[in-house]
Amino acid sequence: MATFEVQVEGLTSLSIDGSSAPTQNELTQFLTDGAKEIINHLPKHLLPLCSSEQSFTSGSADTLSTGKVLSVFRSDGDIKQPCRQIDSSYKGRVLDSDDMDYATVTDPVYYIENNAVDVIPDGGSVTYSEVQYPAVAYGDSVIGAISLSGVRATAADPTVFTKSSHGLSTGDVVKLSNFTEMTEINGMMGTITKLDANTFEVNGVSADPEETTGGNVVKLGGFPDEAEHLVVLFGAIKALQNKMGSKFSELPTDITLSTLPVAPVPPTLSSNQIGALGTAPLYTAPKVGGATEELTATIEAATAGEATDKYDFSRWFDLAADYIEDEEDIELAQAQIQKISTYLNAYAQAMQNQMNVFNDANVEYQAELQRVTENARLSSQDDAQLLQKYSSELGAYSTEVQIYQADASTKIQNYSAKIQKHNTDYQWLAGQYKQLKEDYAAGLQRLIGG
Repeated sequence: MATFEVQVEGLTSLSIDGSSAPTQNELTQFLTDGAKEIINHLPKHLLPLCSSEQSFTSGSADTLSTGKVLSVFRSDGDIKQPCRQIDSSYKGRVLDSDDMDYATVTDPVYYIENNAVDVIPDGGSVTYSEVQYPAVAYGDSVIGAISLSGVRATAADPTVFTKSSHGLSTGDVVKLSNFTEMTEINGMMGTITKLDANTFEVNGVSADPEETTGGNVVKLGGFPDEAEHLVVLFGAIKALQNKMGSKFSELPTDITLSTLPVAPVPPTLSSNQIGALGTAPLYTAPKVGGATEELTATIEAATAGEATDKYDFSRWFDLAADYIEDEEDIELAQAQIQKISTYLNAYAQAMQNQMNVFNDANVEYQAELQRVTENARLSSQDDAQLLQKYSSELGAYSTEVQIYQADASTKIQNYSAKIQKHNTDYQWLAGQYKQLKEDYAAGLQRLIGG
């Protein structure tokens, strides 16, 4: 069976590793949280599948893991007598032999206090069943009450497995996986023989070479088989939510427009020139919708609902991040990203309009320059040289403006394409997120309904 990581990747089309969004460690937490949530919704007849038996001597309270105690028995020396539960405030009364609720070895009681369970009368052998929350690792393929990673193994007959405080008991059935050196044991199942708190054997396993890297050992049972797919769905939902939250930080920030060309300064001609030259036309960068900042202004913090932030471009990116990460509002986030793309398109159109204005003014200015040149007839050869030089500079300036406009248009188009790609990816993630949530809710309902 495929690992839970592979199953989640199949549902989400994400590639998960140690540095992705989400990371493998985050996926482990998602899966573990999912198993816990599902257990908390299980009907009573399935809870024993998720429990383990513990033992202690009455009078020495035993600390609980989850507090979900299913049954408690105290031995009277011959048989295990079922214990009735009382509120901890009544523990004094059940010690009074004259009280109708008096506890005896054949009618013992148990109570829970300060996250520990104890039984009255004292001094008896007690066993109780408590629901356990399993740890589910991304590399597991089954869910058990105990999931161990980094388990080393000796090349001996029988093989001895080592894991500090492994928590396994003799008789537990385990499955072996992800051993990178002793690969022949992957997929094998066997019964545990506990040697001590840190070592154990798996009956029938004697292999080589020695495993020094460490594999996985999962105790089977402890979770309903029919609910395992819901844990995968839960993990996939949280993985998609994590990925959507990271989309803001992945937005492209590489749009940098070139410096605007500098217009040449008109020459000062001799006093006998006819007419006077006006100021050469300047190309002015556009501003869309009355915005007060350049397109490449620093991104600023914003607050949803603030009037200024609705039309201030430099605050729109932070609004998109708030919708995704804080409010988890997929539809508003998509609308905000589309709003940014629309603004970029408007900016590109405004730039073209500004270019057209510049070109029209430049044609008129060139014609005026030719008229002045012709009328003056250059009483001075120096004036003729100055005007010729200025005319060449104007031509070079016009060429530079054309190059600037083409470069800026290309950069804006590329940036818009990247924004659109992110928007498309986000919409797919949002759609898959919605579908998986519906599948999870339906599956959980069927499980609860029995």
